[in-house]
Amino acid sequence: MIKRLSFLLAMVFGLASCNSESASSNIHISNGDASAEVGQAANVRSIGSLEAKALLEEQGDIIILDVRTPKEYIAGHLIGAQHIDFYAPDFSKQLQALDPDKAYVVYCAVGGRSSKAAEMMKKIGFKQVYEASEGFPALEKSGIPVEEGSQK
Repeated sequence: MIKRLSFLLAMVFGLASCNSESASSNIHISNGDASAEVGQAANVRSIGSLEAKALLEEQGDIIILDVRTPKEYIAGHLIGAQHIDFYAPDFSKQLQALDPDKAYVVYCAVGGRSSKAAEMMKKIGFKQVYEASEGFPALEKSGIPVEEGSQK
């Protein structure tokens, strides 16, 4: 029994030490002669509607990205939101045209498309992406200003 307990404790400590390394460590990318140092890995974080509202109020330089369909966008969207239809055939190309050094809040109707878009942005190399996991209705309910109208 004591041997089993000792083994179990050793396993727990061993596993705990494996997870203690920081996820934001420096990454070194090398391709033959060319090499680049990336200081921080892309940061994608899922946030709720109240956190999104506070973030937008505190940091006015964040870009709001609506990835819903054109019909959904025209029916109502966050004021100042840039629209890119997740289902557009060139969606990935449109994401690549955005500035990866800026911070973005990405939202859709309920969180599915925005989550996928945020992961794509991470793979492309965006530095800071906040994914509004609760979707447009919750963002609107939280008091973030909304407008209706044509695409921008």
